[in-house]
Amino acid sequence: MGMIIAEHYWGAPTDWSSVGSGAKGYGLLQQLQSCMPRKESTVLVEAARRLIERFARERDVPGGFVQTANDWYLEALSLITARHREAARPILVGISGCQGSGKSTLAELLLALLEEHSGYKAALLALDDFYLGREDRADRARELHRLFATRGVPGTHDTAWMRRSINDLLTGTDEVVTPVFDKSRDDRTGSEHWHHYGASVDVVLLEGWCLGIPAQPEADLRSPCNELEASQDPTGEWRGHVNRFLAADYQPLFDRLDLLLLLQAPNFDAVAQWRFEQEQHLARQQSKRGETTGRALMDEQQIKDFVQYFERLTLHGFEELPKRADLAWQLSPDRTVSGRLGRAS
Repeated sequence: MGMIIAEHYWGAPTDWSSVGSGAKGYGLLQQLQSCMPRKESTVLVEAARRLIERFARERDVPGGFVQTANDWYLEALSLITARHREAARPILVGISGCQGSGKSTLAELLLALLEEHSGYKAALLALDDFYLGREDRADRARELHRLFATRGVPGTHDTAWMRRSINDLLTGTDEVVTPVFDKSRDDRTGSEHWHHYGASVDVVLLEGWCLGIPAQPEADLRSPCNELEASQDPTGEWRGHVNRFLAADYQPLFDRLDLLLLLQAPNFDAVAQWRFEQEQHLARQQSKRGETTGRALMDEQQIKDFVQYFERLTLHGFEELPKRADLAWQLSPDRTVSGRLGRAS
């Protein structure tokens, strides 16, 4: 019913762009009522909310997600459809946030809202799926620095494959194949599990922890930011390579973004806690699949050690990303949204 209403008033697929941006998603209903009859606007928004409730039931999401999505995340749907209308071509939307911030869940929700509710063709890519396999990272570690054996930072992704996939999706190549990375095994899956896209799309969603973060000035690399850098990279060789990878291989991709959405963590202390919760989620998934093989999942201390690899750029992102994002939400420690940062363009 919602699609029929939307087609009548806005054309198909649903054009949320005439809704505009409010302080909260609950303002969406009032904004819709300004451009279409009250009854029909109520039905359209309620259909979106029912989709959000079903989405939450079907996934292991944190408590409070439904309220947060209704209050805040529906605004992103308006922004995406507005930009697609303005561009009159397929668009690339980045979703950035540190580990465990909920960016993957937000991306999956936006995919469902775009496809199931608004009639758009969309594809969702994850930066993490383009991690180099263990052997390739070992090669890079031998060539450049031993810390590249651990996945995470710029320089541990197959950026050529990622850029090619995004370009082919945006230009309508017949078939696009993208890899899948299994974090429980710390390696790429077999090709039988890879994603296949067989048609052109309206929107490509790309989610990743470092999307939009610019390279640091060389002067900022001189001093280590944590124990890992002080003990394993005292001369700054590794962080210098990471910074150069970020500038040369990642920034050209960031420059292609038509929109950047940001989930801003309250502080870096939250990252370790969220990453530990993420690891527990992986354990539950393994248990559901009845898996007994693969690497042992990390304990709390291992998580604290692991997130040090991400600390430098995460802190840099805290400063830079709110200025660069088109829509940024400030998160509380429980991952609920406490407010919006900056502009909503």
